[in-house]
Amino acid sequence: ASIVGQFVMLAATPLTTRLYTPLDFGAFAVFTGIFSVVLVVSSFRYELAVPLPRGDTNAFGVMLLALLLNGAVAVATIPVVAIWREPISRLLNAPELAGILWILPISIIGAGSYRAFRLWAVRRRDFGAIARTRITQSVAMVLVQIGAGFAGLGGLGLAVGHSVGQTSGAYRLAGGTGRYFEAVRRTRWTRMRSLARRYSRFPKYDIAAASIDALSVQLPNLLLAVLFNPAIAGYYMLGERVLAVPLSLLSQSIGQVLYSRSRSAVEGGRISVLAIKVLAGLSALLAVPTLVMFLAGEPLFALVFGEAWREAGLFSSWLMIGLFGQFLFSSISLVLMATSAQNVNLLIHMTMLFLKGAAMLYGFAQGSALAAIIALSLANLVGYLFACAVIIRHTRSHDAGRAGQVAKRGRS
Repeated sequence: ASIVGQFVMLAATPLTTRLYTPLDFGAFAVFTGIFSVVLVVSSFRYELAVPLPRGDTNAFGVMLLALLLNGAVAVATIPVVAIWREPISRLLNAPELAGILWILPISIIGAGSYRAFRLWAVRRRDFGAIARTRITQSVAMVLVQIGAGFAGLGGLGLAVGHSVGQTSGAYRLAGGTGRYFEAVRRTRWTRMRSLARRYSRFPKYDIAAASIDALSVQLPNLLLAVLFNPAIAGYYMLGERVLAVPLSLLSQSIGQVLYSRSRSAVEGGRISVLAIKVLAGLSALLAVPTLVMFLAGEPLFALVFGEAWREAGLFSSWLMIGLFGQFLFSSISLVLMATSAQNVNLLIHMTMLFLKGAAMLYGFAQGSALAAIIALSLANLVGYLFACAVIIRHTRSHDAGRAGQVAKRGRS
């Protein structure tokens, strides 16, 4: 089902590239960068704790806490957008952004709710429902973006379609949660305070890591517009849409399954074996597509998306190399959450942010957007492969420690 959703989105892309200009995609890229950085911390990362409690009532309490925090952050963005949208758009060298930012609070409410309910479905191992909502999201996004494109809404149409797509499916995943509300309602503040303390490591450690990770992922969308021009950001945005989005959906699906099985793997001292198997399988799966895109990306993009997007194909041929490493890391990164290693996660993302920022500045110094893309891709490949090695070493140490604890209990 997730593959069907990806196919729907990709099948519509040749039409959207003919309805929207690179400048439209550039404004949308900048909006996506802002939205993604805010969204990733809007629930204070408590949504990641939803699968962890032993009882469903406490899990529902954690989810409700995440939803309330997400709503509060969304409301807080309203005065920011109302007062500073024009200065923000000038600062980011994207004038069209001023007419798009007003949907930011709505997008955060919808997308943040979907994230919380998706983790509830992960806890219930209802992966079929998650996959079906992926189809709903892709179809909704495509229909709105195409309709808005024919209406001539420009970057706003892309942003509205993205917002609708991010939100779609939340109600379906929320099904069955109502029966827990009464149990939580009677002790909601006491329970939620207790749960907030119990899982405080998520906001304490993971907010910084997630913010840095989101910023490092979105940094090209923002800096390519600032350092060069929005059209360059638009070319990069198309590469992200065609390459990174399908890989991200697959990575999230694999990560969800890995995370749901991580508790038993951690308790059994087998988390390193599980992570290595995932890495080996995904490396083999992605090797051929990476080579094909590197060799033929430019003519493929010109043929499929129109001659105006040939430069996006040149960018994408290099981007695929970096995405190879990023995809492997993303697929196993939730292992760090399962082993309470948020500090390791933070150090990895800080390093990647530095490498990506340095790559962008190198391209600017060279006066070449292509030089920035090449440097970015090599930084992604080397940095994320090193991060994978760090995760494997950490999981092996964790498994060894777990085995020592078991042996010590056996002797006693």
